[in-house]
Amino acid sequence: MDIEHLGKTETSSRMMRRSMTAPSNQGLRSQSFQDIMNHQRQSVNADRLQAAMNTIEDQGKMLAEFRTAKELREYKKLIRNFMDDVVRNGLQIEDRRSFNRRGTNACRIVTEVDEKLMRLTEDMIENEAVHLDILAHVDEIRGLLLNLYR
Repeated sequence: MDIEHLGKTETSSRMMRRSMTAPSNQGLRSQSFQDIMNHQRQSVNADRLQAAMNTIEDQGKMLAEFRTAKELREYKKLIRNFMDDVVRNGLQIEDRRSFNRRGTNACRIVTEVDEKLMRLTEDMIENEAVHLDILAHVDEIRGLLLNLYR
């Protein structure tokens, strides 16, 4: 009888251990799956943003070389699309990294990008911009865009 009693105790203690560990393992599995999905989503967003940055850089070089209204319009369109994409999909990353949860840091960067674009447009319209000034504006805008999504 004592042997049966010990056997039942071991069985019930094993069952308790299994019941205690099973939910936590499932929780870890679902959490790790969620982490994998989040990581994959961030990776896709980062790849798309990097491709957009490369296109913006190429267009910035075209703008600096040719300095035409067509190149300026295309450059501004690419930046507008990039910023829309960042705001729609990538700004949550900036909010998490920022000290201010309301995203004022990101808003400040977006405002600066807009100001730099206006300055670049004014310089192009007045035709006073030298090749180096245009490159400087393009580099400033590129730096701000990189700060926005990294």
